[in-house]
Amino acid sequence: MDTSLDTIPENSPSPAHAATLKCSKAWSYQHIDLLCVLSAIITALIPRIVLALQLDMVTDEIVYLYEGKLYLPLLKHLSFGSSLWVKPQYNYEHPPLVKILMGISMALNSLIGHPFNELFAGRIPSIIMGTVLVAAIYLLGRAPFGRPVALIAALALALSPWMSYFSAIAYLDMTMTAFITVAFLLTWHATRRPKLYILVAVFVALGAASKYTGVLIVPGIVLYTAYYFFALRPYMPKEERPTIPWAIWGVTIITALFAFYIVDPAIWVSPFFRLTHSFLFEWKHSVGGHSFFIAGSYVLHVQKWAIAYIVFTKMSAFLTIPAIFFVIFTLVQLIRFHLRKGKTNLRTANANAYIIIWLLSTLAMFSLLNIVVGTHYHLPLAAPVAVAGVAGWFVLFNWLFRALSNKVQVEQTPSTIYAPQQTRKGARLAAVLLIVLIGLLSAGPHLLGLVTVYGGEGYTTEFFGDNENNVLQVAYIGYREAVQWIGSNQPGVTQVGLIAIAGTLTGSPQVNWFHYNAAITTRYHLAEVHPDDPKTIQQYHYLVWPKHLVQRGYALPTNFHVIHEIMGGNTIYCYILEANS
Repeated sequence: MDTSLDTIPENSPSPAHAATLKCSKAWSYQHIDLLCVLSAIITALIPRIVLALQLDMVTDEIVYLYEGKLYLPLLKHLSFGSSLWVKPQYNYEHPPLVKILMGISMALNSLIGHPFNELFAGRIPSIIMGTVLVAAIYLLGRAPFGRPVALIAALALALSPWMSYFSAIAYLDMTMTAFITVAFLLTWHATRRPKLYILVAVFVALGAASKYTGVLIVPGIVLYTAYYFFALRPYMPKEERPTIPWAIWGVTIITALFAFYIVDPAIWVSPFFRLTHSFLFEWKHSVGGHSFFIAGSYVLHVQKWAIAYIVFTKMSAFLTIPAIFFVIFTLVQLIRFHLRKGKTNLRTANANAYIIIWLLSTLAMFSLLNIVVGTHYHLPLAAPVAVAGVAGWFVLFNWLFRALSNKVQVEQTPSTIYAPQQTRKGARLAAVLLIVLIGLLSAGPHLLGLVTVYGGEGYTTEFFGDNENNVLQVAYIGYREAVQWIGSNQPGVTQVGLIAIAGTLTGSPQVNWFHYNAAITTRYHLAEVHPDDPKTIQQYHYLVWPKHLVQRGYALPTNFHVIHEIMGGNTIYCYILEANS
């Protein structure tokens, strides 16, 4: 959405003058776009890099990093028939694309002399893809949303502690989320340039090859495409109606399948068998369930409302509430438009429908996941919520301005659907102030969360006061921070038991918690101790006990007491326990 800030001449310009003004305006917008996208990229990179350097190794990172190292030699030696691609201990249930990217990143880091520690090197793909998502919101979202909405939504996502945290660790989900977000953003442009559907297919394939749940974006893409060509097209003047691109759609389906096959070397040999092998694991996992703490309860299967609960917990209320308002308000507008009773024009209806379909289809499809290992399962909903929330603020303020003064009008063009049209210097200043105000409302709470909640993961919205303890499963543990605190405050301690589920810290010889924390493991005798092994627990005078284990039913031992808590905001990451005298 583009707020015009140029001076409007009183007299009509000559054709030559008009052409000069047009070129000048285009040049000005190029500079604005460059400034905006650079601002979004820098704003996204800073917290992601800081967190990637700051955070201790997180559960599951050792799994993905190890496989990244394992897959590269298989690719190098063209060992596509190797059973290592499908062995249960090597995470065969997830496709290998992101893990291969992690392996490449670590290999390049080694090749150039280890400028980064290996854990950070393995996190670089997530940092890059998390930043790509932010940049794409602006670059691809200018047309449907307009510049102000696209920029503010991009900044809100760049500063989101939830998005920043999962962009800073070596998980699969941020890369998958970035690919499918780009795919949906390209769909708007593909309705006008149908050959872009082939590119949409490629990004969907990349998303699915990152994590199979990426395919859940497809119904939304199909629904918006159907809406545009079959519901909106009849409202267009006959001379402007696009031809329905049946052939392109056929090529798109083939491209998606072929691209998925190409970027998933694990299935190059026996694709049917290996995909079935992987899908069966997912099916059994879904049936069996996975432990998760949500809304004060420990569950194996989550209800469909869990996705909304997670989003309301991890994204600011200054985005989620305006997003709800936007959906309700624009749904009414769309109904009136199709009943030919409202004043909404074709372009506005199209943009409104695009945002709503993106938001509601993503919400509906990802709510079908009946197991949620962590909040990262629902990251794909963050972008449409941010866009709808920012657009909701513009709709609300525009409606208020029109109701109060009737002086601010809305220019109904693809780039100014929600932004006030400027006619005088005072109005232009008001528009700039409005954009700044909405930017502060939308991105400000996330920025505050980033700078006040250590690690970012403990951030929760205004409803919960940065306290996940009784709301959601705490994902970050902070073993390293706990051991460092013990070293600073209990100088005589040499033995510490790190409470963890079997295999969480040990991994493989070169990819495990102890390897990535060699600086402190040489100073202390540290060991993985299991919460259901009381005999071993009694051998230690100090323990580090993760909060998420308490949430999952592993109560603190009665013969120990808490001497410190590692926290982010009001969220407890782990307890430091000392044996009773």
